[in-house]
Amino acid sequence: MLTSALKNYLLYLGLEKGASEATVRAYEADVLQFSNYLREELSIEPRLADVDSIAIRSFLGTLSRNGYSSRSIARKVASLRSFFSFCKRRDLIAGDPTIGISPPRTGKDLPVFAAGKAIEQMMTIPATDTKKGLRDRAVLELLYGTGMRLAELIGCTVGDCDFERGTIKVLGKRNKERILPLQGHAAESLRSYLSDRFGITEHAFRSRAEYRWFFGERSVEPLIAGRGGAPISRRTVQRIVRRYLEKVASLSRMSPHVLRHTFATHLLDAGADLRAVQELLGHVSLTTTQIYTHVTTEKLRDVYDQAHPRA
Repeated sequence: MLTSALKNYLLYLGLEKGASEATVRAYEADVLQFSNYLREELSIEPRLADVDSIAIRSFLGTLSRNGYSSRSIARKVASLRSFFSFCKRRDLIAGDPTIGISPPRTGKDLPVFAAGKAIEQMMTIPATDTKKGLRDRAVLELLYGTGMRLAELIGCTVGDCDFERGTIKVLGKRNKERILPLQGHAAESLRSYLSDRFGITEHAFRSRAEYRWFFGERSVEPLIAGRGGAPISRRTVQRIVRRYLEKVASLSRMSPHVLRHTFATHLLDAGADLRAVQELLGHVSLTTTQIYTHVTTEKLRDVYDQAHPRA
């Protein structure tokens, strides 16, 4: 059955490939949508042996007629390709039904980012005389100040911070670790949050040795805590970002990833090296990072059009 193969596939994605929880959920949703289409629209029991390229093309055509964007359809093609490729490697099917199926062409959307003034204004909004305000500002400063992903923030522990060296360790996609700068406002906000949360003084942050002594076994606790001491939830972080960002900017998206986009864009605007930004973002390919150069080029073009007398 397709559903039993899907369970094994999701385990493979999470355990062997190290895919994030969000990625696993997205792939699962796409394959289940296809399975439901077979059952409800084509009246076919979703068995692996009965799936052919005609069924997949019919599914994609229905998506297009129902108004799905080219980008959404392309993602579903990628999900089905990955799933059936896994099934073929495990000898669950004789042939891969996705071979020869191409995704629709998609244009690259420019990253959504906030202006520098909006970010500065946003950081002043959380009330730092309350526990919630300290937490919220720490979340905002960390996301913008380091460019880390939402999943990376949730996965950080107290022991991942090195205030003496000004760094923080994160676990990115495919379980790859990288070290990010933890300095300036981000470090200050995080120190204030941890001091209030654990009832400690600034002495704990003077050296790595003192930091370890103060926290001891608590070093494995979540860096940003939610209810009951568990890691803060994805939804809570998303709500925090949206709550403050929508007060200072009018953007098409208000997600934590917007702060990551803003981090990269502001670095490149200030003259940062593209490969250095690639390392900070944890991109495997430089091509992925290069999309931010299009953003800065657009900005330069706007400046030229507004300022040059013969533009």
